[in-house]
Amino acid sequence: MRYERVYVIWDLYDGVRTGVADLDGTPHYFASQYDEGPDDYSDNFKLYPVGTEFMRRAARNWNIYRAWERKFHNGETDLKTHPGHGGIDAEYDELRSWLDKQVVLLEALPSLYRAKFRELPNQEGLPGGMLRELEVTWSPSPV
Repeated sequence: MRYERVYVIWDLYDGVRTGVADLDGTPHYFASQYDEGPDDYSDNFKLYPVGTEFMRRAARNWNIYRAWERKFHNGETDLKTHPGHGGIDAEYDELRSWLDKQVVLLEALPSLYRAKFRELPNQEGLPGGMLRELEVTWSPSPV
C-alpha cells in the first residue's frame, strides 16, 4: 500500500470529500460521490487529472486559506475574516472562481476509487484545531 501526497483539501464533511492529491505520482482533483440510497456521501471517489496551471492556482488558493487557518486557530483573527466568505481576499476570490469553472470541465477517470487518508507525522507545532497535512492511498472501488 503506497501513500501519496495530498496537496489541497477543499471540503470536509464526515471526512475528506474534495481536494487534490496524487494518483500514481500525478495530481488529480478528487470528489467523493453522493449516495442517494443512504442519503450520504459514499467512500467512492471520482478522480480527474489536472494540469500545471490548475495545480499552481490550487496551491496558491490553499496557501491563502492555510495562512488564515493558522491565524484563526492561534486566536489572531475571527471567523468573519475567513477568505471563503467572499469579499475578504480578492486573490482568493479570483482563484476560487477560476478553479470552480475548471472543475466542471475536468474529465473523470473511468473507474471509481476508495481512499484511505492518514496524517503525516511531526505536526505537533500546528495549532490545535488546525487541519493536519495528509497523505492518501487509493484502491480501485469494487462498485
